[in-house]
Amino acid sequence: MKKRFSVLIISSVWWPSITRLVEEYIENGAEIHVVCPTGHSLRCLKGIASFRNFPCLHTVAALSSIIIGTRPDLVIPADDRTVRALHDVFRHADTGTETGWFLRDIIEKSIGKSDYFTDIEGRLSLIDILRAEGITTPAAADVHCIEDVRKWCARVPGPWVLKRDRSSGGAGVTITDTPEETEACFRRLSQPVRAASALRVLLADRDIYTFMDAAIRKKSAVMAQEYIEGMPANIMAACSEGRILDTLGVDVVSYQGRTGAATLIAATQSEEMEHAARVVCSRLKLSGFFGLDFVRCAKSGTYYFIEMNPRLTQIGHLNCDGRTVGSQLLFHMRGERADTGPAPRAMAIGGGRTVALFPQILRAGDVDIASACLDVPWRHPDLVRELLRPPWSRRGYIAQLEEKIRRDVPYGKTLKKQDAMKRLRTLASVV
Repeated sequence: MKKRFSVLIISSVWWPSITRLVEEYIENGAEIHVVCPTGHSLRCLKGIASFRNFPCLHTVAALSSIIIGTRPDLVIPADDRTVRALHDVFRHADTGTETGWFLRDIIEKSIGKSDYFTDIEGRLSLIDILRAEGITTPAAADVHCIEDVRKWCARVPGPWVLKRDRSSGGAGVTITDTPEETEACFRRLSQPVRAASALRVLLADRDIYTFMDAAIRKKSAVMAQEYIEGMPANIMAACSEGRILDTLGVDVVSYQGRTGAATLIAATQSEEMEHAARVVCSRLKLSGFFGLDFVRCAKSGTYYFIEMNPRLTQIGHLNCDGRTVGSQLLFHMRGERADTGPAPRAMAIGGGRTVALFPQILRAGDVDIASACLDVPWRHPDLVRELLRPPWSRRGYIAQLEEKIRRDVPYGKTLKKQDAMKRLRTLASVV
C-alpha cells in the first residue's frame, strides 16, 4: 500500500495561520502530524493523525525524537522559535548515525541549506545582502551601547525603529519619536527581560515557552532602522532548493497598533517585492515558506525591504487566481502538477477587493470593510467557534483580571466570545 505524503507541523505559538494551511492539506489528502501548545486552534481540526505538545525543556532532543518517530516527508515550522529550533536540531544531529543523516536531510529539504542558517537568524546580514543586490532598504545598523544610539539618532532623522534580536510577530519592535525615548527603549530591549515581566507572561498569558526564553537572562542584540513613512506590505513565497514555486503579494490597508499584525489587506503585483523574493530565495537556497516585509513609501511609492520571516505567514491559505501559495508547496513535494489537485475552497481574492483577515479583523476597531472579502472558514464551524473565543493565552483568570485593570493592553482588549460573535455578524452584514 502506498504511503500517504506525511507532513509534520511544528508550532510554539497560538497563531491561527498554520491552522488555515492544515485545513487545506487535509483536504488534499496529506497525513498530518502536529506538535503545538495546549489550546492551539489546530486541536479543533478533524483528520489529524497525531498530536504532541511542543516541548519547553530539552527542545532539541525532544524534536529530534519526534521527527525520527514520525518520519515525515516535509516539516513545516509555524513560527520563528521553531525555525531556530530546527536549526539547532540540524547542528546537533550526529552525522555518524543513520538517524542523524535523516534529520539533516529532512530539515534541509524542508527549510533550506544549512550554510545560510546564520544569515537567516541575523536581521542585518540579510539587509546587507539585499542592499548589495540593489534592493531598496532603509538605513540600518546594530547598536551595542548608548553611545551607538546617540550617534545613530544624530546621523539618521527620526522617528526611529529599534528591534530586539530573535523577536517576531511585532513583539520586540518599537518606534520612537525622540532621542531620549530611543535611549530608554534601547536600555529596555537590550537588557534581559525583567523577572516581573517574565512572570507576567507565564501567569497571565500562560506562555511557558516565552517564559523559558526570558528565564535565560541573556542580553539581546538590538538593531536600529530608519523609519519609512508609509504603509506596510509583504509577500509570501513557497519555494524549493532556492527556486520560487509561487508567491502572493499584498498591500496592508490596516493593522494593529504601530507594529502589529495586518487586519485588512489587498492583493497586489509588485515587481519590487517579486524581485526581492527571488533574490532572497536564490541567495539563501531556501525551501518551504518565507515572507518578506516591506513599507511602501508614502512619497515615492517605492517598496522598502524591512525584514524576512523564515516561515509561513498569515496569507498562505488565501485563494488567488484559483490557487493558494500553501498548496503549491504540497503539490511540488508530492511531484504533482498544481492544476491536478482540487480547486481551493477558500474565498477567492483579487479584482481590487480587500480581504479582512479573520480573526484579526475582530479587533481592528473602526475599519471600512464595505467592499472586502471576509476571510472566515465558514465550512469549518468548529474552527470558527474556536477563533471567536479569546486566544487560549488570554483565557485565564489572571489575564481577564489584567485586562480589567490595565489600560495599555497591546493591540487592544480581547473580545469576549459573545462580543466577537456580535462583531462578526455586523461585519458579515456589511460585506
